[in-house]
Amino acid sequence: MELENIKNYWNKRAEGYSLSINEQLQNDVKEECLSMLQKYAPNKPNLDCLDIGCGPGFLSILLAQWGHKVTAVDYSENMLEYASKNFSEAKVDVSLLQMDAQNLQFEDASFDYIVSRDLVWNLENPDKAYTEWMRVLRPGGHILILDGNYYLHYYSKDYEEAIKSKENKPTHKYMLGVDSTPIENIAKELPLSRQYRPAWDISYFINAGASNISSDIKRERYINSQSNTEKSVISKFALCVVKAE
Repeated sequence: MELENIKNYWNKRAEGYSLSINEQLQNDVKEECLSMLQKYAPNKPNLDCLDIGCGPGFLSILLAQWGHKVTAVDYSENMLEYASKNFSEAKVDVSLLQMDAQNLQFEDASFDYIVSRDLVWNLENPDKAYTEWMRVLRPGGHILILDGNYYLHYYSKDYEEAIKSKENKPTHKYMLGVDSTPIENIAKELPLSRQYRPAWDISYFINAGASNISSDIKRERYINSQSNTEKSVISKFALCVVKAE
């Protein structure tokens, strides 16, 4: 089952990922993400928030420090362990549960605000996950998805060109000796590695009961090797979905 292989990889990455988010909590990334969370949150106090694929707890910490009630879920045991430590160090109260993002164990209409960061790209059934997220979201509630086209270069010439044009290919700072080959091989088979996003996500939510969809797009520029002209691709995005009331 691919889900278990994905979990095993992120179990290995948990320590390094925790180091990364603790660094981000001390630099400009914290303010950037908090600003994004605030920009797209429902306009009411005391939100019931759900952080799906919480990892070591970055978004959960920001939401809790902002003053909201937070539930955080992840399928990786090691990520949950580091999240618990980080919550204690940050002195925030967050309900932490092990759960598959594609099979949420919550009642319908349980949350006002659902957030997720760099999770959806590595789901086996993203459409099933989004159905679940909409199910547990209250009418008028918001979903904020922070994600990117991380492996589209396997299937898109434009993205392949963008990767090749970089003098130094992007690497994660805190790999701690973990081999990334397994997740790269898994990514080649995952459905969203073949999709242009957030177009795919927007199309899904339009048909899934959204009343409003908005986005922030980060583009990456590169020089096309054949035409010697500047082009750009979508590297990362923030997508906010509002559920119809």
